This record gives sequence, structure tokens and C-alpha cells, in this order.
Amino acid sequence: METSIQLVHQTRLGDLFLKMKLKELIIKGFKCYNDSQAIPFHNLTVFIGENEAGKSTVLDALDILLNNKAPAYSEDEADSDFRTDSDSIELTAVFHISNSNSDIKKFVVEDQLTIRKTFSKDNSMKVEVCSEVFEDNDLNEFEKMNANDLKALLAKLGIAQETNQEDRKNAVKHYIEINPELPKSVKFKEIKITEISIFLPIFQRYSSSDYGNPEMSIKKTLDIVYRSWFYEENEDGNEVLKGDFPQLKSDILTDINEKLENKLLNHIQRYKPEITNLGANCDVDFARGLSFSGLNIKDASGRVKSLNRIGEGSKKKIFLSILEWDSEISLDSESARSIIRGYDEPDANLHYDAQRKMFYVINDLVQNEGSNVQAIICTHSLTMIDRAPARCINHIIGNESTDKSSVEYLESYDDIDISDFLNQISEISGIKNSSIFYEKCFLLVEGESEQNALPIMYRKYTNRTLSEDGIILINLQTNGQWSNALKFLHANKEDCTVLLLDADTQYTTSVNQVTKQKLEQIGFSPDFLTSKCFFIGNKEFEDVISDNQYTIICNSNFPRHDGNLWSASNFAEKRPDEKFSGSLKILLSRECKKSIGKPEIASAVAEVLNKEDIEQIEVIKNLFDKIQGIIQ
Repeated sequence: METSIQLVHQTRLGDLFLKMKLKELIIKGFKCYNDSQAIPFHNLTVFIGENEAGKSTVLDALDILLNNKAPAYSEDEADSDFRTDSDSIELTAVFHISNSNSDIKKFVVEDQLTIRKTFSKDNSMKVEVCSEVFEDNDLNEFEKMNANDLKALLAKLGIAQETNQEDRKNAVKHYIEINPELPKSVKFKEIKITEISIFLPIFQRYSSSDYGNPEMSIKKTLDIVYRSWFYEENEDGNEVLKGDFPQLKSDILTDINEKLENKLLNHIQRYKPEITNLGANCDVDFARGLSFSGLNIKDASGRVKSLNRIGEGSKKKIFLSILEWDSEISLDSESARSIIRGYDEPDANLHYDAQRKMFYVINDLVQNEGSNVQAIICTHSLTMIDRAPARCINHIIGNESTDKSSVEYLESYDDIDISDFLNQISEISGIKNSSIFYEKCFLLVEGESEQNALPIMYRKYTNRTLSEDGIILINLQTNGQWSNALKFLHANKEDCTVLLLDADTQYTTSVNQVTKQKLEQIGFSPDFLTSKCFFIGNKEFEDVISDNQYTIICNSNFPRHDGNLWSASNFAEKRPDEKFSGSLKILLSRECKKSIGKPEIASAVAEVLNKEDIEQIEVIKNLFDKIQGIIQ
């Protein structure tokens, strides 16, 4: 029969999970961070950046903040967590609270809990929370007042005097209850860490050594399983200790062995089917906690050996199975505490397919509606970076000259269109997460002709390729989200964005999608439109190639079916047409007796032109010179 506690748990489980979610972290005076400003966090947060930029330092800060560790101080700067230009370390975290109970409500302001820890070099620590307090401080402190001060407060509030201290306090409490409009403000208030620690998420960190040590990863998961045996939820949703200790040790070991010898085995056999049996070396000591000294594996031949004695390749496969098993255990966990997991370079020494599988195991866990886990991945892996939602990526940039790191992330400014674009950016042609953060310039065009010709022309003009110089070429016409792409670039990358548009976009009669007017509506400044928007041809790109050049190009690449040579007059007579490029395409297709498209013509044009020819096309020359200025 189910107990009342179990029934409460089942009905409240969805609400209790994700009860506390890390929203922001501010790091001051700690290692490479003078002042990080607010670093955003999501269900999945990915930190990218060069080695030593400060990715792991974010995990160090969370370890200190949530696991009650202390930063190291030494006169030797190399051994100190304190910056030389700061006398203290200040770590501030903001958590979103979805369903606060009565014990934590006093610390919650507008569904947020903000905690700040300040450490001094003398090992002292101050803990503060952001609370709503009365502007009349006597109303905040009345329960600590002596009899005379409390009598004076009653007189100030116009409350009748009471004969004993308890009645005086109750009188003030009643006064506060019947006067809900008393002036309040939000301020930091010092508290004891024990008042808040039980509510804070559990922080688990996976370092590079853990990925080569499967048993350490198993131990972290078992710690959560073990904890769930000691705590349960009461009717108010609070964690309380269980009372059935006589039978508890046996039940714990039975549960742990079942999770290892059945559930973990099932996951391992997906990658290593030759493993037939698992045996755990576990024990429970209520004074010292869970003891896990390893796992033995047995294969089809009957050989038994320690999990840590298998080969490195097998360890990597088994680590993936452990992640999948951990996800299953986490989703089934009865712990009301939220969990934050920091994965420090989990891609190290893993091949492409393993990196991809690892990313999706982690991502699927944190995105599951019933999960109480947030994940942080510090990585160099493009496989992981390009699969993460772009809005969840934080780029840490180290400055060697100042020894100060900063954090760059993509802004939506609460614009729904930009938010939608960031969620779908991997589906937009020409843009990847890695290119957004690592490349230097975004060159936007609105046609296939430019998309085909410009890479060839740029190489001839600079003797380098677009990719060598960190330039991303985006054809807006092939993107259904061109408007949102422009909104995003305006909000985040305007300084390194340039546009090459057909000249007819300036005409009042233009029906083209990307017009000067629409750029202004998106928010691009007049300076941007003047200095970084380039308009080509009388109407379009094909206009800037001369009749003589077309003659050379077409005789070389598009010979006429009847054997006659092309002449300049063949092209000159098409210039007055409404759309020269369309007439040119029809002309070549008819005379060559095969279908010839604009991209094919543009590629042939670019291959024939030399650097001197390109320099004569003023708009292209100015465009390439502007790009050179940006990337330098």
C-alpha cells in the first residue's frame, strides 16, 4: 500500500522539480574575473572560449557558492583565488523559484531568490539574501527588541500597551498584517548560511579526470540515490528526515544494487554487449555516508575484473552508458533538491560520434519536463557548440594584457522574433553557433549570383578565402527567416555586419524583400546604411559586368549552339530590358540549347575577372575594403 508521503510525492513531483533554477551569476574579485557582470544560465548552458580564458573558473565559483567551500588566499598570487586588485571575493547568484514553500518565502522577491557570499582574505565570510524589508527598520527588528524598545515602538505605532513581551510582539505582528501597504524596499540582508543552505541546489562537478574514471561518475549518481533514502517530503513540500532507520540500511543496499546490477547493466550492454553481469562493492555507514569502492564486471567467458581496469576505449563507451543511466536515475529521483551539474570539457579525447551522443544525453535530461537538473558544459567541441541553442551559449573572452575575463552572449532584448531565431539558428543557411561567436564578419547578400561570385572575387582581390579571414557569407533570399536574421545581427553583431544589395532596393517602386526602408524599420542606424550597406548595379549585380567582358566570358564558357561567336551587341541590346539578368539567362539558354541559370553565369564571370577588373568595379572594391577594415 502506498504511504501518504508517497502519494504527496506523486502529486507534487512535477511542481517540486525545477523548483529552484539558476538564472544569473555575478563574479567579482575571483581569479580572472574583476567583475563578470550578470552571466545568464538556462536549463543547458554552454561556455566556450580559449584555454585559460575562465570557463572552469565559473564552475569553481559555483562550487564555492553552493558547496560551502572557501576560496584560497596566499601572498603568492599564483596560489591565490583573490585578485591582487581586490580585497574581497563576491559571488552573487539569482535563482528563479517556481513554487516556494513557507520556509523560503521570506527570502523570495518576485519569484526570485538572490544570495550573495562575500569572502575576505582573513577567511571571514558574509552571507546575504535580497529581501523585501520595511522602510521603518523597527518593523524588521521588533522580535529582537528588549521590553523598553518594544514599548516605545508600540507607542510610535499608536498601539495600546501590553503587559508582557510576547503580547507586545503579537500586537506588532497584527499591526503588520492589517496594514499591507506599509512602505517596503528590496535590500540585501545578512543571514546565517544554515538558514538557506538546505534549499540551494546540489552542485556536482565532472572534471576531465572523471571521464576516464567511470566509477567516480557512478559514485556521484549514487550519492543522489543515497540521499533520497534519508529525506522525504512532508505535506508542505519540505524535505524532512525519514524515521525508519532500523530497516533503512538493508533497503538502501537493495535499491542501490538494483540500480547498478540491473538498470546500469542494461545501459552498458548497449555499448558492450559482452558484459553479462555487474557486482557492486557498496556499504552504508550512517556516520560516514555511502561507501562505494568500485564495480566488478563479468563477461561471457566468466572473467571478472574491476571496471577501472578495462581499456581506455571501453571506458569512453561505458561513460556514455553511465550518462544515460544517470539521466534515468535523475528523472526517477525523489529528491526535492534541484541539481546543477558542471561538465568541464567532457569532449576531451572523445571522437565525433561520442561527443554527439554525450551532448544529446545531457540535453535530453535537462530539457525533460520532469527533470530537476540543470547542466553546464565547458567545451571546445564544435559538435556540441553547434548543437546547443544559440541563446544558451556564453563566450568567455580573456584579456592577456589586463588579466581580466569578460562574458559575451547573444541578446534578444525580449524581442520574440529574435528569440525564435536564436532557437532555430542551426536551421538557418550559412549561420552556425560557432561562426556567430568565433568568426569576424558577416557578409549578407540577397541573391545566388552574389553568393556564387563573391567568394571567388574576394580570393582574387585579397589572395585569401572568406573562411580564412573569418567571413560568413549569408544569402538572405534562401532564408525564410531573413527578417529575423537581420534583427538578430542588428541586436548583436551590427559592428561586423555588411550588406550588398541590388540597387533597385532603393527605388520607391521596389517589391524586393530587403529594402532600405525595412532595414530602417528593423533599427539599423543611418550611419550603418551609409557606411555598411552597398548597392550594386543600376538595378542588380549582373549590371556591373561590361558587354565586352560578357563577350569574352560567354565565348569561353557558353558557346552558341550554331557555332557563331558572341558579340558585345548581343548583350547591349538586352540592357534596356526590365531585368537584365533574366534576359541574359534566357538568351544564353536559348542560344546554347541548354538551361543556364544565374548562379552558373555568376561563377563564370568571377573566374574570368582578374584583380584589376575587380578593382574597376567600385562597389565591390569598396565592399572588400570595408570588410578588410572590420576583420583587422
